[in-house]
Amino acid sequence: MVFLFLLFPLFVNAHVIQDDVATTDRANFSFRSVCDKMVTHESPLIDVVSGTELDCMGKKVSVGEFCEKELAADPYYLRGYVNKEKKEVVCVSGKKVLFKYLCVKLSDKKLCEGNAKSACVFIQNKLARRLDMVHSSFTQNDKGIKQLNCFFESIPLYEKK
Repeated sequence: MVFLFLLFPLFVNAHVIQDDVATTDRANFSFRSVCDKMVTHESPLIDVVSGTELDCMGKKVSVGEFCEKELAADPYYLRGYVNKEKKEVVCVSGKKVLFKYLCVKLSDKKLCEGNAKSACVFIQNKLARRLDMVHSSFTQNDKGIKQLNCFFESIPLYEKK
């Protein structure tokens, strides 16, 4: 029984088959500093709600929104996440993201039924916020399973015409 609990986290994200990031920077912030900047009241108790959300004494805070504000001048800001072990929020910047996702669960239907571009826009908002989408497609892997492919990178302004 304990063995299943150890393996469960490995199977939860099994349909994400690739999330490669060309990281340029990581900025770490304590839970306390995040809550101090995002809520108006003091927060002596801070809980982790999820990998992207904190509870600052009853007010839920999106770490992505915190990083968005904190790294306002960084054109390569990608995403923010909670590092529960270190009790930190990590804001990640990078110039490229390659993301591949297998459409295997019923819950994937919303993401995988539409067109690839709209699915990749959804992914972009979660994982590659300030990059440009340069490729989106659905393919079949060697086992015949539908796969979403998204590629994001920083395109120089002179090429964005």
